[in-house]
Amino acid sequence: MSETAKFIWLCFSFSGRLGRYPYALAGMLCYLARMFPVYRIVIATDEATVAYWSSIFMLTALGSFVVLVPLAAKRLHDFGKPAALAFLAIFLDVLMYLPLCFIPGDKGPNRYGQAANEPK
Repeated sequence: MSETAKFIWLCFSFSGRLGRYPYALAGMLCYLARMFPVYRIVIATDEATVAYWSSIFMLTALGSFVVLVPLAAKRLHDFGKPAALAFLAIFLDVLMYLPLCFIPGDKGPNRYGQAANEPK
């Protein structure tokens, strides 16, 4: 599998399993991307700049949820839970992200794949 295909699988696919460390790192990247516009809003000196960065924040937040939901689905698959629970990540956000970083996955194959960090 090419590097581009791996990236697309990691960010957008709901199939397969994902281990704790790749999930934590990919999630942190999403949260950092979401926090940069917040930083720019805080240091802004005029209303136009605040409005601009606020719209960038909304786009970034939407984009991060588009990535966080498939990440959570694959992470849930790693310990045998259905992907439908991943949509709770939209509402619970960090409250769901943190536990998923620490819950260990199933050792060996389960119904969602042979091993973590690969598509089914």
